[in-house]
Parts: sequence; structure tokens; C-alpha cells
Amino acid sequence: MSFGNEENNSKNFIIAMVLFMAVMFGYEYFAGNKSQNVEPQTTEEIDSENKDNSSNSGAEIPEEKYLSIDEALKFSNRISLENTHMIGSVNLNGGIIDSIVLKDYKESIDKDSKNVMLLTPKNTKHQFYYAISYQDTTNNELISEKSVWTSDDFEGRKQSITLKTQTQNGLIIERSMTFDDNYLLNIKDKIINVSSKPIELNAKSDLIRAFPKHNDYAVVHEGLVGCGDSKVQEIKYKEIESKTGFKNCSWLGYTDIYWLTALINNKNDIVSYSTIGDECYKISSSKPKNLKISPDSMIEVNYQLFTGPKDIQVLKNYKNEKNFEKFDMAIDFGWFFIITKPLIQLVDFLAKIFSNMGIVILVLTLMFKIVTYPLMKKSFISAAKMKEIQPKVASLQKLYANDKVRMNQEMMALYKKEQVSPMSGCLPMLLQAPIFFCLYKVFFISIEMRQAPLFGWVHDLSAPDSLYLFNLFGAIDWTPPSFLQIGVWPLIMGLTMFLQQKLTTIGKKRKIEIVEKTSEQKMQENMMLIMPIMFTYICSSFPVAVVIYWTISNIFSMLQQYYVNRKIK
Repeated sequence: MSFGNEENNSKNFIIAMVLFMAVMFGYEYFAGNKSQNVEPQTTEEIDSENKDNSSNSGAEIPEEKYLSIDEALKFSNRISLENTHMIGSVNLNGGIIDSIVLKDYKESIDKDSKNVMLLTPKNTKHQFYYAISYQDTTNNELISEKSVWTSDDFEGRKQSITLKTQTQNGLIIERSMTFDDNYLLNIKDKIINVSSKPIELNAKSDLIRAFPKHNDYAVVHEGLVGCGDSKVQEIKYKEIESKTGFKNCSWLGYTDIYWLTALINNKNDIVSYSTIGDECYKISSSKPKNLKISPDSMIEVNYQLFTGPKDIQVLKNYKNEKNFEKFDMAIDFGWFFIITKPLIQLVDFLAKIFSNMGIVILVLTLMFKIVTYPLMKKSFISAAKMKEIQPKVASLQKLYANDKVRMNQEMMALYKKEQVSPMSGCLPMLLQAPIFFCLYKVFFISIEMRQAPLFGWVHDLSAPDSLYLFNLFGAIDWTPPSFLQIGVWPLIMGLTMFLQQKLTTIGKKRKIEIVEKTSEQKMQENMMLIMPIMFTYICSSFPVAVVIYWTISNIFSMLQQYYVNRKIK
């Protein structure tokens, strides 16, 4: 591809390439290697850490060993509840819910993999639990995690269970815990005063998490996320220090790449977040006023907890049906959310139609190519015209070699007369850049892509290609270091990129004067040859879904360009 004013336009082209590459390298640097994504730990991993670690969790167990998950579940009195999507376990020592397992999601793609566990029992290293407490300010009595609860719902796993406890000073609390049909836990406490005097209570709930597994990816937020003052706010773990208020809070919780655990609040509740030890965090919600209960009377207090995947449709349904303000924005759509959010919704829609996510990527690419075809066609035609006028361009360069100003004026006049743009060849790439970045984001965070297989060796579209060139595609029993982990799909993508460039530079056979290449043109051609190699290396650590999209996009672009070239012959 050749441009008019070779000095200026080649510089512009190189600057555009450098900027594009800088963004790509920046994404690679900040996003890190996707193969290092940390899923919720397997129970074996957690148990191993717990047994070997006797340090302070910063919460409730300063001088004793952490329990393994199996030990914590075995040595506590428990009752279970479940629906079609979750299994929950309630510790009757405190009435806390500290175990929730998702039925529909596995920890890994291994056949014997266990299901994802979001809430983790208290007194384990990675404890993650939800507790409700009451302070009887009249009698200075605390109903907390140390209170003992009873239940009659031990037979089978039910979607709703009832617990009961009684205080020394005449309060009976009947707690109803119910899963809805998706990922919401509804809790209703009936508090009965059977004493002879009025009692005042302070009601509070805490969501406590210790040693959360997370990565500092710039491409996706992990930490706290919530809606306060009708704005979605994100707080990184490293930003949490002293107790901080969260005003007019609709909901607040902990977010991972794919999961969300959040308290649902009334806006008049007093909500805060803080650290309570070494990498141990607490979200608290309390009622603005003490609860007053007259003798022989009863009040009801309600709580809600969401624990589940960041599925766009699930979150959107809760926003619309339960009025959870901006709940779908718990997904980190990024700066280009105007593009990213519709893309995730489109992926979710297509995933319900097609059983294979590879077909979804194919359809998605085809849709983008159809939408952008008019601009691409215009670009191809303009680029072809640029090749056609190269003899005239060369003549002007030779004629005004000593008068740069006049040469530029004549060049612009020629472009205007021929109705061409010297930068038209860059348009297809620049047009695809924002779409590519948004798709990278979508494929990185979309729950639909997580562990979604394609065919053959690709078992997880959200992870990089794992069939590497430098171990001869698995023939050698050796795992290359990260910088040599170049898979099959990145190689195919690099090849299609190279072929696309060849198709662009070859153009159509015309009887035109052979123009001697300038040094800028030669440098530009060399750079174009290097780009496929560089992009192959860069994209080797991208989710394979992104690489497949780019490969298919290149193939469609070549077909479009061939068709346009044939039409204008």
C-alpha cells in the first residue's frame, strides 16, 4: 500500500501503528496472562493451605490453626437448604450461612472437578460467611455468632428452613431462610418479646471475607462493588483501610471475575466496609434506629443476600423484578460500556440459540462484518484508486523534489480530483480496534465463555490456546515457559493477517508505470511483514475466543476485499 506524500503519510502510518501496538501491549501488560486467572480454590487446595497454616486470620481465630473445609463442615451442627442452582449450609452455632455451592458451575474443566464454592465455612483460612446479630441494649445481651439455634427441618434438603433461638431475657427469634428460584437468599426474623418489659434491639448483618483470591487485572475489577447515591462504585481491596461509610446504599458486595456476593439493603440502612485484620474484610449493614418491642408483641426484620454468577440476564431480571438499582452494572463493563454491555447481552442471546460458543463467535463476526461492510468497501475502493494514481504521485514527487510546500499542495489537489484518501488503507484496522478491545473485555468476563468448549483441543474459550508450537503441539512432554506458549490459533491468526496484507499490497494487475520504492515505502513494507509475527506473539496469551474472532474476521475481510476488487476490475 502506498500513500501520496511519502514522508508525511508514512510517518502518520507508523505513528498509528505504534499507538495501536502500544495499546495492545498495554492491554497485555495490565490484563496479565489469562492462563493465570484464579478461580475459586478447589476444596483440596484450601484444605491443604488450612492444615499447613496456623497464622492469624485477622478475624475470630488469632492463636489456633485454621480448620479445613471438611473439618469445619464435619464438626459443626448444620442444616441444609437448596434450590435448582445452589446448595446452602447453615451453621446452627450462630445461625450463620457459611457454605454455598453452585450446582451449575465447576471449579475446572477436569471430569472429577468439584462445584464452585462461594461462601466458605467460618474458621477456615478463606472464611467467607454471612452473619446476623442483635444487641439487646435494654438488658445488655448479645445475640450473635455464639448463639445456639435449633431447627426441625433436618430431613432432606429444602428450599426453605426455619431456625429458632431464645435469649435469657425473654426474646424468641424465629428465622425463616428461603432460596428463591435463582441466587437470592431471603431471610425473615420474627422477634417475639415474651418478657414483661419493653426491649430495644440494634440489628446488624455482616458479610465477612478473609484472604480473597484475586488478581490486579486492569481489564476487570475485583474487590468491592456496590450502588450508593444511585452510582455504581468500585473499591479495590488495597484501598480498604479504616471503617468507611457507604451512603444511600442499595447493594454492596464482593466481586470476582465471574461471581458476586452482595448484601441487598434499604437505602436508609447504615452501610460500611472495613478491614478487621490481615486481608480480612467486613461489609456491615445496620438499621438506622433501635427496634422497640413491647411485651407480648412481635416485629419482623428482613434481609437479602445474593450469591451467584455475574450473568447479565440474571442480574438484569433482579434489577427489573426486585428493583435492585443498577444491579446489572455489577459486571465491570469498562470505559466502553456503551459498546461492551450490548455485546455481552448479544453473546448471552446467541448462547441461548446455539449450543456451541464457537458458532456464537462465527455469527458475531459475520454480524460485525455485515454492519461495517459499507465502510470497508469504501476503504478498499479508495485504496485501489491510490495504487492506480501512483505513477502520477511519483511524477509530482520527482517534479517538485526541491519544493516540499508546492509538492504537498499538488498532492492534495490530486487526491481531491481523484476522490481518494491517503489514509484509507488504515481505516479497516482503526475501525476494528475499539470493537476488538470491547470483545476482549467481553470474552474475558463473560460467564458464557467460561469453560465453554469449541472442538478438538479447545476446552475453554476464556483461556489461552494450550496446544503450543514449542512442544510440537503436545508431542513433547514439556510445558514451555509463558513467553514461549504460542498456540495453534494464534499461529493461524498470524497467517491470515499475513495473507490479508499480501492481498492488500498485491491489488489488481494493471498496466501502470513501475515506480521505484522510496525508503519510507520499504520501511513500511518491512513493518507490515513484522506485524503478523508481533501480533501472533501478543495474542498467544489472549483468551482463545478473541483469537478465533480475529482469525474469522481476517478471513471475512479477505473475502470482502476479493469481492470488491473483482467488482471494480
